[in-house]
Amino acid sequence: MKLKLCLLSFLLILTTGIVEAADPGLRYINTRGMVRCGTPNDNKIFAYKDDDGVWQGISVEMCRIISTAIFGRSDRIKMVQVPEVLVSKALATNKIDVMIGGMSYSATHEISSKAAPVDIIYYDRMVFLSRDTGKAKSMEDFKGEKVCIVKDPDDLKRLMAYSDHYKLDLVPAPFQTASSAKANFLLKRCRLLTGNYMLLQDILLNTPGGLDNVEMLPETIDERPVYLFTLKSNTTLRIVLKWIMNAMKFAEDVGLTQENYSMNLSSNNPEIRNLLGIDDKLWNRFRLEPNWVQIMLKERGNYGEVFEKVLGEKSRFKIKRGKNNLLKNGGLITSEPFL
Repeated sequence: MKLKLCLLSFLLILTTGIVEAADPGLRYINTRGMVRCGTPNDNKIFAYKDDDGVWQGISVEMCRIISTAIFGRSDRIKMVQVPEVLVSKALATNKIDVMIGGMSYSATHEISSKAAPVDIIYYDRMVFLSRDTGKAKSMEDFKGEKVCIVKDPDDLKRLMAYSDHYKLDLVPAPFQTASSAKANFLLKRCRLLTGNYMLLQDILLNTPGGLDNVEMLPETIDERPVYLFTLKSNTTLRIVLKWIMNAMKFAEDVGLTQENYSMNLSSNNPEIRNLLGIDDKLWNRFRLEPNWVQIMLKERGNYGEVFEKVLGEKSRFKIKRGKNNLLKNGGLITSEPFL
């Protein structure tokens, strides 16, 4: 009997050790002293270096915010370019800690990928870029055309479902990465290119030398959210990242901005006190810097302020917030209580 109990205890200890090893939480990030953020390559929406060699883009902003939450400062980051098809592998091999965009999500991904969605960064939609639109008045005028597309099974299915629904007989030309799909479109090997609106908008605005006879078509193939991803087995990090994202959105929801957050440091509202780290127990339980939201608001602002600066009216892209507005303002962005 004692032998059985000893064996059972040993197995429990061994199992616990395996679980802990599979869920390192923030340990690797803290040991390394930086957070490594994966980002899609070859575009100025997610991440790029400006003329001064400084990283810019929505992925960079999110990575800096994560760094602020963990280290109390925004410069402990490393941006790593990861093609769409390698996101799961990059997370599983510890090449990156978090992937910011660059991968679609579906039931198939849930089953087969080692990457798990943390939260929605923003909402986007799958659309077309067209060459030589000419006198085309509808998608009927593109019947039978070749479409450059990333070789993603879900996007291919969405494209073909759209084509079948409208009887367009579109011919997909799949490529391993968005960069390859873009390059072949620019080489005129396809009349159409499909992908996320924001990435195609980047092509329109930032292709060297500009583009002649290329325009965005108004048709929408699919509405889709763009996610923050981390390793599925690292539950602790996934929860931490979720509440970092939620803090940005909640700050906007309760009206905390770059200009007024300091006036709320004496607030009696328990949620605001938790959010700003005035009462530090909640952020301490997440093992994050208690006053990190104050630093974030001072340096970057809330979710809406970051969106407007990087993607919206204060950026080169001039993208309307639309669905990326708060729910109370007619969008889809929501937040959860800080209690």
